[in-house]
Amino acid sequence: MSSDYEYIIVGGGTVGCVLALSYLSCRLSGGSLRGWSPKLFCRDHEPNRGSHLRGTEAEYNWKTVPQPGHGNREIDTQNGKILSGSSGVNCGLWMRGHSANYDAWASHVDRKHRDLHASREVHGFDRPISTFAGLRNYPLKTNVFNALRQSGLKFNPDGNSGTPFGISLFTDNWKNNLRQSAGLAYGLSQTDVFTSTMVAREVIVCSGAIKSPQILTLSGRGPKEHLESFGIPTLSDLPFGQNLHDHISGSLFWKLRDPENGLAIGSPNFNHPKYFTGMPFDWIATITVPDETLAPAAAADGHSIDTLFGTGPRAHVEMLTAYAPIASAGTLYRLPFDGTHIATPVILLLPPGRGQITLASTDAADDPIIDPQYLSSEVDRAITRKEVRAAVCVMETSEASTFVEHETPPAGFPRLTSASTDAEIDARLAYIGASFFQNAGTMAMGSVLETDCKIKGIAALRVCDASILPFPIASHYQTGIYGIAEATADIILGNTS
Repeated sequence: MSSDYEYIIVGGGTVGCVLALSYLSCRLSGGSLRGWSPKLFCRDHEPNRGSHLRGTEAEYNWKTVPQPGHGNREIDTQNGKILSGSSGVNCGLWMRGHSANYDAWASHVDRKHRDLHASREVHGFDRPISTFAGLRNYPLKTNVFNALRQSGLKFNPDGNSGTPFGISLFTDNWKNNLRQSAGLAYGLSQTDVFTSTMVAREVIVCSGAIKSPQILTLSGRGPKEHLESFGIPTLSDLPFGQNLHDHISGSLFWKLRDPENGLAIGSPNFNHPKYFTGMPFDWIATITVPDETLAPAAAADGHSIDTLFGTGPRAHVEMLTAYAPIASAGTLYRLPFDGTHIATPVILLLPPGRGQITLASTDAADDPIIDPQYLSSEVDRAITRKEVRAAVCVMETSEASTFVEHETPPAGFPRLTSASTDAEIDARLAYIGASFFQNAGTMAMGSVLETDCKIKGIAALRVCDASILPFPIASHYQTGIYGIAEATADIILGNTS
């Protein structure tokens, strides 16, 4: 096999495709995409089909170790296994996040970060990915907005400006009613794809927050004590696999008052063609949790609020209103899509708790051990209680009462209302809680990586994927991951002005 190329990219996911296809004259080594099939590349690109790929060969279908915060359940966690990675199997949600999170990252690694609060510079228009917001106008759009407003939230005309607080139009990246996966959006015409390995001047590992630390630990780099336990000689002692963080979600289901009016997926009257050209949301709400709620929890964890989140308001919680009983994979509670229910998925965006990825064996084909430590801190639990109460508050407004009758709980659980106790909310979350499949942080910039994404002490080895995030970002990660990929390509090519 020829090795006339400077770079090997290990992993053909979102970042790998952007690096290889848009910028670098390289071969794409799919060493971490064991079992990749070309037939999977262009499959299921229609809107609303992402859920049909859950549990299939198109994804890595991992489970965590039992999580005490979720009733000792093993929680499903997944990543795309096809060329394009998770951008080829996700639901297309697009949320840039809070500029303060990126500023905190820059401060952590002693780098300046360009202020996102600018005019047209806030958004780009010349790259391959297109985004759209508020185009489908579902039947309950105005009602849901009014309910959100009555709950005390304010309208934000641009939730992707860097200041996401309040109610914004839901943004996704479907284009011409089709998925924009990284491989298709950036084009494959100049790239060769192999599932074998070869030698080059530099290796860039882009295999995601689960696989990247596993691959690199097996190479003899990582926590010395962990390596020695498997008889692997230690080439460098660095905290690979530590600092795992993920966004945690849970969905409440609400019985519609007049389902025959065609208000949700499954009703024969919910039938306008545009309703099926993207995900069934109109609005996204981003909420900060007050200091008076978080301070006692932070003290119980031995921290201060400023230590955990910095000063000023933070985007702790995201809330959606789905026109179907939508919930993340891994939850124990589901309802049929029969047009009788809608949902309020709530997402913990800034979890303080941290987990780890460790080896299960010295065989790269074996899944690693995934322990995210979901809801392991008092602050985690305080925020998730607040997000559930925020969803309940919306659905108890006078506006919501015109289209919703009540919450529909799992069998054996009481309905959640504003009078529910913390214990009742904790019990519900232990049962319904699930991953939002946004694992990150396991090869963190600052502790493991330099600011050019090179591993400390190793000149010819970089990592570029969600594993580099030292802290959670209050966003949907594909948005930031595209930015990370393009920025890394600029660094490699010297275009950093």
